[in-house]
Amino acid sequence: MGYTSVGECTHIEIRTKFNLIHEKEWIGDTISNICKRYGVSRKTDYKWNNRYKQKGIEDLLDVSKRPHNIIYKKITPELEETILDLRLTKRFGCNRIRFRLKRIIGISLSTRTIYKILKRHCLNILRCKAKIRGYKRFVMKHPNDMLQMDILGPFYLSNSSQRNY
Repeated sequence: MGYTSVGECTHIEIRTKFNLIHEKEWIGDTISNICKRYGVSRKTDYKWNNRYKQKGIEDLLDVSKRPHNIIYKKITPELEETILDLRLTKRFGCNRIRFRLKRIIGISLSTRTIYKILKRHCLNILRCKAKIRGYKRFVMKHPNDMLQMDILGPFYLSNSSQRNY
């Protein structure tokens, strides 16, 4: 069966569930035989029946099993501030932040959780702090102002027993 649209597909599913629920009243057959005909378990039939009795035909749509509200209980704003402070001042990565939190505060978080917090604040990638040094050339204003000599080994100046390199 090829359905043309998603809305038509859900409409047919609701009609099938509705027929399954009311077929016992219409025909008078047993629940087991009706469920076999529709290819559904008896448990599913009872679940759909209860939904239909509680809220009507709108509740026969498939219900998402995903949690509707997730509460992040472990991460407090103070803890998040500590993580961001360690990242900005000490420039620690996720593993070292995790180690510090466990050692200092006594809270064990996964590195993935710490990474998500850093990513939420756009601190997952730190820029390099390397200073760009200008090139310094050893050039004097006038010729022969600077000399360079290559000498092997220690040498002694006159009237001195001190080694010079």
